[in-house]
Order: sequence, then structure tokens, then C-alpha cells
Amino acid sequence: MERAGRPARARVRTEKDTTTVNEQIIELFRAHLADRVPATELDDGVARVVALVGGDSPHLALTATVVAGYRALLGRVPREQALLLVAQAFHEPLRPYVHDTTKAALDAADDPFRVITDVSKDREENYFGADFAFARSSDEDSYLVDVTRCFYVEVLAACGVPELGPVFCEFDASWIGAIDRDRHGVDFTRPTTIARGGATCPFHFRRTGRRRA
Repeated sequence: MERAGRPARARVRTEKDTTTVNEQIIELFRAHLADRVPATELDDGVARVVALVGGDSPHLALTATVVAGYRALLGRVPREQALLLVAQAFHEPLRPYVHDTTKAALDAADDPFRVITDVSKDREENYFGADFAFARSSDEDSYLVDVTRCFYVEVLAACGVPELGPVFCEFDASWIGAIDRDRHGVDFTRPTTIARGGATCPFHFRRTGRRRA
């Protein structure tokens, strides 16, 4: 097993790119909730989370925005409805794009397993970065990566809203749903996550040995 590591120079590029991606997600999230939560209330909620957590993580603004949106909704609707509404705002704006681009890339690839695992490796290094920790095992026919530290879970616990954890987990459902085991010859499993009580978040990719043309 090997632990993730990266040079300090790469961190600057990673944080810049991560911040840009997260700013786009935040903009879509805020627009989705605009009819329910005033922008000033959301801004105030974000500021409180940032002040509580501190640090300069490129993932903090996104996490704080989701927390602030959820807390604002809790003042208006029951908890289960607030969870549903915040999940919709977080997932739905990007779900079709992420699903369709992932599916198109896998459909067009000579080696879909290589494509999807290369994307995973790139995101581990250049999107999630030092705020998350990974343990990996791989060979020609498998890529098994386990998230051993999750920034989202840590921030949500500090804010007293651990129930939001699965909302972050399900952001991945769009690309996971694009993997067709028979068509692409890739078996993907994620039986649990840290947010759901698991010791790790296993992202396990394996070649099936079968691929439908």
C-alpha cells in the first residue's frame, strides 16, 4: 500500500484549480436556493463557518456554503426536507453534465478502465489534494483507493451537522452511474463511506474481463 504524497509546488496549482471548480459549484448551489434563502443570510452563514473552522483550505468555502444553506433551510422546513433540498441544490445542477461527459469518455475509450482510473488519480492529486488522505493498491486489472481522511466529514462534525455527510458522498453518484459494467468492462464498488460510519471510503475499480462492443 502506498500513501498519497505530492510536492509543495503542485499544491499551488492544485489549490488554484480546486478553488475555480468549487466557485462554479457554489454559484450553481446558491442559484438553486435563491428563492428559498436570501443571499445575505447565506453569506452570514458561510462567514460563521469559515470563522469557526479557519485555515486556508480550497474546500472550505464550498463546505461552508452547503452547511450555511442547510442551516438556513432548517429555520424554514423540517430536517428531512432540509436535507432533501440541500442535496438537490448540490447535486442537480451538475448531475447531467458529469454523468454524460463521463459516459461519453468511457464509451469512446479503447480502454475504459484506464480512462476512469486516470481520472480518479488526477482528482485525488489535483482536486482533493492535501485535505484528504488516500491509501492505494493497484495492478494491471485493479485500482483500489481508500479515502482515510475526509475534510468534509471533519468540517461537518465541527459544525455539528454530521448528517450532511452523505450529501457530499452522493455528489459522486453522477459519475458512478455512468459506469456500465458490461459495456465498459469496469466493476466499481463503494460499499460504504466515512460519513456513513465506515472506517474508510473505498473507491475500488476492477476490470471485469468482459466488455460489450
